[in-house]
Amino acid sequence: MSGSSFDPVARVTVSAEIRQRLADAIHTGQLAPGTPLPAERVLCQEFGVARTSVREAIQGLVIAGYIERRGNRSVVAERLPDVNFTGDDRKTLVTQLFEVRQVIEPAIADFAARRATDDQREEIASIAEQMTTDLEVFRELDHRFHSALGRACGNPLLNEVHSKALAALFRSGDLASLLYAEVNRSEVTDIVTSSLVAHQAIADAVVKGHTRKAVSAVVAHLDDVERRMVERLL
Repeated sequence: MSGSSFDPVARVTVSAEIRQRLADAIHTGQLAPGTPLPAERVLCQEFGVARTSVREAIQGLVIAGYIERRGNRSVVAERLPDVNFTGDDRKTLVTQLFEVRQVIEPAIADFAARRATDDQREEIASIAEQMTTDLEVFRELDHRFHSALGRACGNPLLNEVHSKALAALFRSGDLASLLYAEVNRSEVTDIVTSSLVAHQAIADAVVKGHTRKAVSAVVAHLDDVERRMVERLL
C-alpha cells in the first residue's frame, strides 16, 4: 500500500481515562472551583479501579493545573475567591444575590447567543424543555440551565464568577426557607410557572443567536423573580 500512512494506535491507560472523566466534570461544572474531590477510596469504588490509578490521575490533574493540594485534600483549582453575601434578613440576601445576577447574566446571555457551540445551544434548549413545576426538579434544572449559559459564554473567568454566585444562591438555607415555607406555596408555584416561560424565551433566543432578545429575556426574568420574592414571599 504505497503512499498510505497511518497514525500510531494510542493506548489509553486506566489513569488517563479517570483523568479525562474528572477533567470533564470540572469543565461542565459538576465539580465546581473550590470543590474538594471525593476521597480516593470513593473514587476507586465509583470507577471500579485500584487506588494507584486514581492517584496517578489526580497527580496528572495537579500538574495540568486542574487540581490543587490543600493540606491532605485535593481541591478543584480556582482563580477567584468565593462570592459571599451578608444581610440581616432573608430579603436582603435575595436582593444582594439578584443584584449580582442582574450585573452578570445579561452579559452572559449576550455572549452565549454569540459564541455558544451547536452542542451548547442544544444543551440549553434541552434543559429548558425538561423543566416542570415540581419545585425540587425545577431547582435542579434551573441551576443546570444557568450553569450551561455560563459555560456557553466563552469566558472562563466570567463563568467562574457566575458559578460562585449560583452556588451561593442554590446553597442558601435562608433562600430555601422562603421557597419551601407553606405560607408561600401558591406564590412560589406562580414564580416557577412564570420562570418556565422565561427560560424557554431565553433558550430560544440563545439557540437562534438573537443577542438582544436573549438579554431582554434575562433582564425581564430576573426582575420578575426578584420582585415576586421580595414583595410577596413571607
